[in-house]
This record gives sequence, structure tokens and C-alpha cells, in this order.
Amino acid sequence: MSAYIKLIQEHLTAVGYDPGPVDGVNGEKTDAAIRKFQKENGLVVDGLVGEKTHDALLIAKAMVNLKLEQDGKLVLKNFAKDEFTCICGCGLDICDRLKAFAQELRDFFGWPLTISSGARCPPVNLEEGGVPNSCHLTGEAFDAYFTGHMNDHTMAQMADFAVSQGIGVIRYPNLLFCHFQIFPRNDFIY
Repeated sequence: MSAYIKLIQEHLTAVGYDPGPVDGVNGEKTDAAIRKFQKENGLVVDGLVGEKTHDALLIAKAMVNLKLEQDGKLVLKNFAKDEFTCICGCGLDICDRLKAFAQELRDFFGWPLTISSGARCPPVNLEEGGVPNSCHLTGEAFDAYFTGHMNDHTMAQMADFAVSQGIGVIRYPNLLFCHFQIFPRNDFIY
């Protein structure tokens, strides 16, 4: 029995594929479910859960409980439409994968999550002291914190949760927030 295979089986089940019993054993049904997922998601069909299949499963699982409006935009139960957009009003927004992750993070901890910085156009990024190649510039990052709950332990838990979901994270303990970004745009900075 493998804990990783069990996790894959749980993810496959959550996104509508039948791997058979969720028991951590990579049997014929699990192999068939992996291959079907790969085929239907434009991946190499080899029955192996490599990096691309793993990432696609994480994204698919994150999107399961989210709804799309008619225009294809995500509807998040705890966040306003413009909560992740650039503060200047230019319309630059973060990617759906990070929006889904923000909702997952909030759901996992059960506390309101404050987005302190989402997408940033170049002038806003410069004004906020962002680095020239910031992931915020391409909508691949946001900064957030839990009001009244931030400490080293909470930050460590947030970082662990992000890594488990395939999201890059940088902790800012002196400022009590975490920066989350699409991985592997930059490496995990723990």
C-alpha cells in the first residue's frame, strides 16, 4: 500500500474517475482511471503519475467545487470578483488556478482570508516595491493573511498546505503574510 497512490486515487475519485477501492494499491482500475484522465486532459497516456499528470489532477480537483459564470469567470463563494485584480483598475487579474487555491486555503483553515496584493501592472508593482520579474505582473501570484490568526505556526501550516497543493510559497514572518505563486514559475522558497 502506498500513501501517494491512495492520494492519487482520492483525487481521481473527486474529479469523477473510478480508480476502484481507495486503498493505496495501484491495480488495474487505478491504472485505467489514470490513463482515462490523461487521455481526456491531453496528457501523455502512460498510466504513470509524473509531474504533468500530478499537476493536472491538482488543478482538476481544485476546480471541482467551483462554478463558472456564463462568461467563463470563476464564482468564488468567499471572494469578490475584483478582489484579486490590480488596484489601479487596469483589469489585470490573477489566474483561475490561484483563485481556486485561495478558496481552498480559506476552506481548509475556516478563517476569512485577506488578499493584500493580487495582480499588479508594472507601475503598481514598482510603487509597491515588487521585483522586476514578479509573478504578480503576470497574474501568477497573490499575497494573503488571516486577520487575527497570523503567527509562525499558522504561516508554517499555510506554507505546508500550499506545497501540498503544488503552489509555490514565500513566507514573510516579519510582515505576517504569505506570498503564493504558480509553481514552478520560481522555486519554492520556504
